[in-house]
Amino acid sequence: MTLNLFGQKLTQKVGDIEIQLIGHNFKRNSNYELTKKETNKRNRPHLKKYFDSTGKLLKTISFGKHHNTDLRVLNKIEIYEYDSNGTKSQIDIWETDYNKKLSYKYYKKFELDSTKSKIISEITYELESDSIFTQTNYWYNKKGQYQGVIFDSTYYYKREFNQKGKLIKFQQIYDGKLRWEWNYTYSDNQREGIFQTYYNDGKDYSTKEIQTYSNQGLIEIEEIQVSKGGLNERTKIHYNKDGVISKIEYYESYNKEKGFEMISYTNIRIKSKIKIDSQIAERINEEIIE
Repeated sequence: MTLNLFGQKLTQKVGDIEIQLIGHNFKRNSNYELTKKETNKRNRPHLKKYFDSTGKLLKTISFGKHHNTDLRVLNKIEIYEYDSNGTKSQIDIWETDYNKKLSYKYYKKFELDSTKSKIISEITYELESDSIFTQTNYWYNKKGQYQGVIFDSTYYYKREFNQKGKLIKFQQIYDGKLRWEWNYTYSDNQREGIFQTYYNDGKDYSTKEIQTYSNQGLIEIEEIQVSKGGLNERTKIHYNKDGVISKIEYYESYNKEKGFEMISYTNIRIKSKIKIDSQIAERINEEIIE
């Protein structure tokens, strides 16, 4: 197959809005101490996302591969299709091989419920064999609230919500047994989650997560190890005047007394032919955070 789809080059811009995610890491010295030296001085994006005038995702292009982190190397292209109701129906997936050759590898189909409003399964097909590569089934409770994904009869995720529709419990079930769970509580501008495992290995993996919100949306995530030692993490999210995420900062702390150190950050560059309103910004932010 050629590198054209519907008469367009796969790598060209589409839609009205282009988002570029540009990552930077702070280098460490021989003692593993953070320095002020940064990677990616040329500001090359590791991911590009293209949206239409409503904020619907049309295409993603990623750069740098696991075996070659050079951001000049094309990694993968995903092209999104939607049905007449605007629900995601298919993703065409192109990937490069070790010789940097781009080819059409997979396509993902989405099955909808009878109302055509909820996705109930996604199936990825391998193009060469036209066989199922992976399959994921979604399930909902009687109120129509999303509960989780089922990989098979013994391995699935489960969610529970309160009367206001807020998530209060998130669990992984494996071989009929609870493996781990998150329990959530809410205050005015925060969601606090406690993570617990049930591996019966004698180790404590308990973690506390605090998400803080403003009128723009999520602005901070802090993950703290409840047990002694371990890595604590903090993420800070910044927004531009249109309400679109403009920068994400990542912090780590091995020592509570020394506090958090910023280890990396991602700048988000936006090019838009249209005025971005709050609804479009919300859709774009969901894709950026994802």
